[in-house]
Amino acid sequence: MKDMQHASFTKRTLLYFAASSFVALLCVSHYAQAQTVSNPDFLITWKTSGSNIPSFYVGKALPTYGSQITASLELVSGGKILNLSGQTIYWYLNDTLIGGGSGVQQVTFPPFGAPPSVLDLRVVLPNYNGSYFEHSIQIPMVNAEVVMYAPYPNGQFSNNPLTLTAIPYFFDVTDATKLSYTWTVNGITGTSAENPQQAQITLPQGTTSGASVSVSVSAENNIDSTIAAASENLTYQSQL
Repeated sequence: MKDMQHASFTKRTLLYFAASSFVALLCVSHYAQAQTVSNPDFLITWKTSGSNIPSFYVGKALPTYGSQITASLELVSGGKILNLSGQTIYWYLNDTLIGGGSGVQQVTFPPFGAPPSVLDLRVVLPNYNGSYFEHSIQIPMVNAEVVMYAPYPNGQFSNNPLTLTAIPYFFDVTDATKLSYTWTVNGITGTSAENPQQAQITLPQGTTSGASVSVSVSAENNIDSTIAAASENLTYQSQL
């Protein structure tokens, strides 16, 4: 009889612990799932239109005067993208509301202020699964630039004529050839009708070694009057 009572007690005990363990596992699983879903990762991406860059440039086109920025939001949890179609989403730029509504995961806007500056883009989900979430990123706003490509180490050259090229960045144009280029060599200004982005400079016969050549170039967008300039001081070294 005692053996039967002991066996019955052992069986009840095992069933109790099994049931308790199952409930505990359910609670842990539910808690882990709740933690994962309630703390998603924000993935905000953005791109710029109206900011021309050279085809060989591997960096990102940065916004400047006249640009438009398009930003997109995804929420990721457990390696999966969450459905935000029914969620209220608000977008703020430098604390100013620029868009939002139910399922608005993308917004397009012009940058505020004048470059150079840093834009603060913030997205808010005021009631995601009963919780408030927000996330912000910073977007650099830059001036248009022009770089003078002068492939002469230490600014010294011996070939005559020498060739220089203007390479513009971040202008609000569809093509760099739509800009106006002006070259100045030792105080004399001119343009190149055949290839305005390039200057071919021929030194006068008898130029002595060590002669300095000061070159500057400006690139201008005639539509919005955006202008950028660059300069180089080069030294002629005779091969003789």
